Amino acid sequence: MLKFALLGLLAQDPKHGYDLKNELEQALGGHWEINFGQIYTTLARLERDELVRVAAEDRDGRGKKTYRITAAGRKDLAAWFEEPVEKPRQLRDEFFIKWIVGKLAGQSDPMRIIDRQRQAYLTQLRDLTALTGRAGDPNVELMVEGAILHLQADLRWLDLCEERLERGELEKPRAAIRKE
Repeated sequence: MLKFALLGLLAQDPKHGYDLKNELEQALGGHWEINFGQIYTTLARLERDELVRVAAEDRDGRGKKTYRITAAGRKDLAAWFEEPVEKPRQLRDEFFIKWIVGKLAGQSDPMRIIDRQRQAYLTQLRDLTALTGRAGDPNVELMVEGAILHLQADLRWLDLCEERLERGELEKPRAAIRKE
């Protein structure tokens, strides 16, 4: 995702890595902190893949490079805008994996796992709700509102897990048997 964020910013005009980091963080309302290592590693890969090129290097001895998007970079960026976002997360959710592994290992109380996760989600929901109306940028507001809706859905899912656990519908998962 960072790859395309950088390409998108470079589609406007050439920029230094420092400018890319600051502009991206500012556009996202400070909700995605990116370290400089990620920026420069991603730019190096983009340059290697010929999606960006160095437009100029500062002559002050610091080696500060200005990057420019290439035609191939514009093509990749346009293709990314056309593709829907896939969400494989639902089947690889860390909470659910913790739940299953805990049951397989016999080392967890499923209700305790649910309660702790619910508290974490409620804390996140409280923090995000406090941000609504204060971002000053309608795009950031929309991002916050989307995160709130996702957390509300996660909380409903935890309720479903708890209901099924209480009804005895969730037994110990069966381990898959492999034949060699």
